[in-house]
Amino acid sequence: MSRATSWPEDLPVGVCAWIYGDAPLDDTLRRIAAAGYRAVELPGEPDRWPAADVRRWLAAAGLRPVALTASCMYPQTPRDLANPDPDVRRLAVGYLRDCLRFAAEVGVPLVQMLPSGETRLAPAAARDDEWRWSVDGMREAASDAQRLGVRIAVEPLNRYEAYLVTTVADALAYLADVGSPWVGMTVDAFHANIEEPDVAGAIRRAGAALWHLHLADTNRQALGRGHLDLDAVASAVRAVGYRGAAVLEVTPPGPDPFRSIKDAGSAAVLDAYLVESLARLRRTGGRLRGSGSRSRTTRSR
Repeated sequence: MSRATSWPEDLPVGVCAWIYGDAPLDDTLRRIAAAGYRAVELPGEPDRWPAADVRRWLAAAGLRPVALTASCMYPQTPRDLANPDPDVRRLAVGYLRDCLRFAAEVGVPLVQMLPSGETRLAPAAARDDEWRWSVDGMREAASDAQRLGVRIAVEPLNRYEAYLVTTVADALAYLADVGSPWVGMTVDAFHANIEEPDVAGAIRRAGAALWHLHLADTNRQALGRGHLDLDAVASAVRAVGYRGAAVLEVTPPGPDPFRSIKDAGSAAVLDAYLVESLARLRRTGGRLRGSGSRSRTTRSR
């Protein structure tokens, strides 16, 4: 284990709202706030709720929106930037643009988007073609990101959930090809634990391209229930000068990595995980403020 390093006290610490599944969003926001958090990552479903309602629910819960998760489940939804079908790619770009618009209306500074459809584990055409299609679609959406003032972060997922971008090295190559100062990356500690030599090293390799951070222990449960070296992660976060948010994306044990709510007891398990994880972060030595300080404003990688 590494020498203890305090968690940066001025980083926003939040929770991904999608982990509570199809529960009413206002109820989910209240649960997150009750667990001691002051920030949240919202689900990317622009047509599900009016932006004014979401702003009101956030204010009532005292939560700051730090990101929005674009859901790219394929074939459940036609959201796959790398798909051989041009109609699917067109719909995926349109969806990302709608997420950016919705984020701007709610006051969310960053939208997460996957380079390829989640659950698709192999190319359906030549990989180079799928890479190019995805890059072209991301470039198209980046113009909206610049116009709206909302950044995009691509997230490497592990090989059991996606295939096109699975490592920080993949993401850096992807960002270089997109070539937009409005597109950076997310590092997720759970996915990095599977795909990278070490999680802290992945954060250091991401460097200034790191715009968003997801936290869960190595089994995707509460921090402290696996073998994640949180002190090393805290040290890496400090080393790269990260000024974004740290967002808990934990799930209860059980089958199906794409569904967090497994049964009637899952929500209560998540409530406990959130409390445990916040306590674990505090035990790194840092005094956490869930709302944190203002995120980094630089746009360049």
